[in-house]
Amino acid sequence: MRRERLGKKWTGLIAAMLLAGMLSACGGNSSSESAEASDSKGTVTLDWLAYNSYAQPDSNSEIFKMVENKFNAKYNVWYVDAQQWNDQVNVKFAAGEIPDVMQVREQIPKYVANGILAEVFEDDIRKYAPTYAKVIDEYDASLWNTVKYEGKMYGLPAINLNGDYPQSLIWRKDWLDKVGITKIPETLDEFETALIKFRNDDPDGNGKKDSYGMSDYAIPYVLGAFGMPADGTNYVLKDGKIEFAAVQPEMKEALALLNKWYKEELIDPEFITGENTGGYWADSQAFYNNRIGLTGRGMFYHWRNQSLGEGDGGGSQYVNFKKAQPNGEIAFGVPPVGPNGQSGAPQWGVSSTPVGITPKAAEDPRKLQTILTMLETSFTDYDYYMTVYRGTEGVDWKQEGDTIVNIKDPNDANASFKRGAQVFSMMENPEFGKKAFSGLYKFGDSVKTTGYPPVIAPAVDSLSQYSGNLIKLQKETYTKIIIGEQPVDSFDTFVKTFMDNGGSQVTQDVNEAYKTMLGE
Repeated sequence: MRRERLGKKWTGLIAAMLLAGMLSACGGNSSSESAEASDSKGTVTLDWLAYNSYAQPDSNSEIFKMVENKFNAKYNVWYVDAQQWNDQVNVKFAAGEIPDVMQVREQIPKYVANGILAEVFEDDIRKYAPTYAKVIDEYDASLWNTVKYEGKMYGLPAINLNGDYPQSLIWRKDWLDKVGITKIPETLDEFETALIKFRNDDPDGNGKKDSYGMSDYAIPYVLGAFGMPADGTNYVLKDGKIEFAAVQPEMKEALALLNKWYKEELIDPEFITGENTGGYWADSQAFYNNRIGLTGRGMFYHWRNQSLGEGDGGGSQYVNFKKAQPNGEIAFGVPPVGPNGQSGAPQWGVSSTPVGITPKAAEDPRKLQTILTMLETSFTDYDYYMTVYRGTEGVDWKQEGDTIVNIKDPNDANASFKRGAQVFSMMENPEFGKKAFSGLYKFGDSVKTTGYPPVIAPAVDSLSQYSGNLIKLQKETYTKIIIGEQPVDSFDTFVKTFMDNGGSQVTQDVNEAYKTMLGE
């Protein structure tokens, strides 16, 4: 019955827009027979796109041979330019080409409608990949919802280990010492006191009043003290309903405080253009150059001020800071606690790019079993994980103390990918990731704070239609209120304008889709 259901679904979906030419690819013609068939030894052949395709991997590499022998399989690995992923795979789909397994980088409803994803059944997952399923259950069971559409699963959810860590709030520790603050600020009042002193007490000692407390990277933490780090069109879940964070009444209180701080010159007036003026996204030139004493966009590994081995100077942004300020010191802070006890930093969330199984693979039990067995092995066998995810020891990585260090090829940044690293890993077991980089994540755990992970919500077409204008409206209004160009009470008009210009439609659509996603 189950396979019959799948077959009917596949037959009905072939007519969708991208699959006008897919009958030939999935109906058993010569171009797909090689992928469908197995040889006399029972070897399964899989068309593979379940990896980050940074380079064309060598099918004769040691990693390829190891994986092929371990699972009695052959792999036709697709290579598409990671920078042009959607464009290139859509061309292949339209031409009648489809892999057996792939990363799902598009909206799941779109892929389902176009017949590209097959339903994945929980009994199969728990039979062939029980450890993987248990990790998802225990890490964050809501991850199963990220691959659901109309109450059914159309993929295998993945975990972003780093997304379990909020962004880091970083103070100039030497400035705090200079102005007589011995305790890292924790409340909004304590933040305000520190920012006032940073502006008025010459913390860099140059005899000029040219320093400020904060800039744009710290603003989300202040918003978080009132309930959510509202930005653009991000959501908040209230009483089981998805709403836009930007229009919540608490944000009016937060903007009133930020406006007060701006009038008192605690916020750098150049926050409008941003404290990052070039280079890597987590850099803060304003922080490096003694203009502000508080920043907060990077992650713990960017600002790590603890060495993990010989020659290790710390995280990349900490290293950049020390180059600019050799005598400067930093301290990891905590998000400020607001008037109602709320607090939290921006956080990416643990949901990562899921893996999808196509109807071509789902109709062949041996293919499905091989794919799920590979996934299970990457969650149970640490040595296998290290090889398929990190590469070959001594060639792609080496152990130094309680962490591993990647071995870089000075002539080819993609050398390890070409040798097969990350091609077959599918996704990372977070516990294995922590084991491999135990020193790094011990540090991360020591500075971890509370965060606001994104609400897991289904994608809806209306958000794509209206998001550009809504984001622009939110950013412009928030900025104008902060700098006093608009009164704080204009927030009420902003809310009405926001909702009238697509916000209400998106809210209605996303909540309907949310109920459908959960099968309600």
